[in-house]
Amino acid sequence: MKIKRYDLPKIIKKDFFLYGKIHLILLLAIILSANSVVIVVYNTRLLIAEEEILSLKQKKKTMNGEI
Repeated sequence: MKIKRYDLPKIIKKDFFLYGKIHLILLLAIILSANSVVIVVYNTRLLIAEEEILSLKQKKKTMNGEI
């Protein structure tokens, strides 16, 4: 008697595409929005750091009497 083996990842993928299209689309939307939030926060922090450096340079110029 031969034991029949099933390919579980293939079965799960098939079920997702047949019955869970909306869930799969929502999962992709969540992943994309999370990545977007991370990118925006990273760029914002870079801009804040750059602005702080520029303001320190400007304060240093005004302290030295340069305008």
